[in-house]
Amino acid sequence: MGKKAYDRGFGEEWKNCLVRYREGDFASVSDFHEHEFYEVYLILSGHVHILLKDKMEQGDGPYLVLTGPGVSHYISCQPGVLYKRLYLLVSRQFLANYLPEWEQPAALFEKSGTIIKMGRKEAERCEAMIGKIGAEANQFRQRLLIFYLLSYLSEMVEESDLDLQKNPRFIMEALSYINEHYSQKIVAERLAEKLYVSRTTFMTAFKKYTGSTLNHYILNLRIKKAIAKLSEGKTEQETAELCGFGDSSAMIRVFKRVYHMTPRQYVKTKESDAE
Repeated sequence: MGKKAYDRGFGEEWKNCLVRYREGDFASVSDFHEHEFYEVYLILSGHVHILLKDKMEQGDGPYLVLTGPGVSHYISCQPGVLYKRLYLLVSRQFLANYLPEWEQPAALFEKSGTIIKMGRKEAERCEAMIGKIGAEANQFRQRLLIFYLLSYLSEMVEESDLDLQKNPRFIMEALSYINEHYSQKIVAERLAEKLYVSRTTFMTAFKKYTGSTLNHYILNLRIKKAIAKLSEGKTEQETAELCGFGDSSAMIRVFKRVYHMTPRQYVKTKESDAE
């Protein structure tokens, strides 16, 4: 923990608890990934695709997504639609070592995560509670507020009747393959063959369950990996080769198209924001 987590998308230091609010009308750079901490992700508005290991949901917020350590997840938003989200990150140790009752609310996060469809009033109440957690300087009171939030969410989970879609196994296999081979050339036809489905079936399902085309997903993943490697001190040429861009010129063109700045300028901007 305690290190700048560019590869996790937070770009700042934290050890115990972190609350952040973000909004925009563009798709964030993400991939099917996991963390070493608990995450309470409140989607206030936007049209989103939420993908967990064994379930998927898509639609307009508000939604609440709960993921625990080691739980893979992917949340994408539709570009051009205002996307507002508030997230709370909590380390394993922050609550478990102080609250013996932690095991009961921890079950909310399940082995594969939890998705809750919320009403506007419920979302506003959660937003207010998460805001208080972020503003509280006293760690003991902060722990109590988190425990209260999770107790409230436990009731919502019990009352939820959300009918979630099940993910095809080949989509999970495809995401796993892409995450391992993003530095190499990935061809849709060949990947579909590996998964024993037709190209049409694969491409249609991939867009349905991730909310992204295959090429866009791979490009976003390469960008995310490039940001992490540049922040570690790799040169632009080394980064381009390691992340599947081929050469630094191609990578720079991509960054200018997506962020309207070079990779180095983008990383420097993120470092300044984190200070």
